[in-house]
Amino acid sequence: MASAMPAPIVELQRLPSVSPQPHSLAVDGNTVYIASRETERIDLMDRSSWKKIGELEPPGMPWGMTFGDGLLVMTCGEGDEDHRRLRVFANGEFSHTLVACPDDTGSHLALYDGRVLLAQWYNKKLLLLTEDGNILRAFDAPHGVAGVAVKDDIAYLVCTDDEDHGEYWLSTVDLQTGEATDVAQIPFRARGLAYDGTAFWTNHREADHIVTFTLPSSN
Repeated sequence: MASAMPAPIVELQRLPSVSPQPHSLAVDGNTVYIASRETERIDLMDRSSWKKIGELEPPGMPWGMTFGDGLLVMTCGEGDEDHRRLRVFANGEFSHTLVACPDDTGSHLALYDGRVLLAQWYNKKLLLLTEDGNILRAFDAPHGVAGVAVKDDIAYLVCTDDEDHGEYWLSTVDLQTGEATDVAQIPFRARGLAYDGTAFWTNHREADHIVTFTLPSSN
């Protein structure tokens, strides 16, 4: 872990959420998928016009979401007990075959080498999963994880030690070595993370804003 306090993220744009409490998000070219904590649905936004072009109703609250290989993959909290399951949306429908999250816990996720990289927030773990949900490899996260995106062999994480009153960071975990580092401060309580090849996306949930940003120049 770095000893010096990292610089803050560089905000590029703030966009209004059409539904309250944006929580997880994913980016697919010109389409941005944003899950609402209040409605438990997913708004499809046209990135160029920032107008809503559709809506998805998953089988549970989309606690985590990512896009890759032509698939929208999410962690759904389903039923009265909020059982955590991995679901895929493809060809206009959600998968009927579910994969249970290990220990029935997990939220934000990304894809790495075609596999799901699932974050367990309170366990401070990243789990690389097989297709049937078994753990292929586990990584220690430096803090609780509120968002995950992968760039090359690096997992970028929205992190905090106190989700209500603590600081938030953008941290990294090297998926080859397991080394963890805090690389930037996030000056708000962020939820979700996506990377579009140029910039990162996250949600400022309490402000009903979607925020795009880059790393400080030192990174």
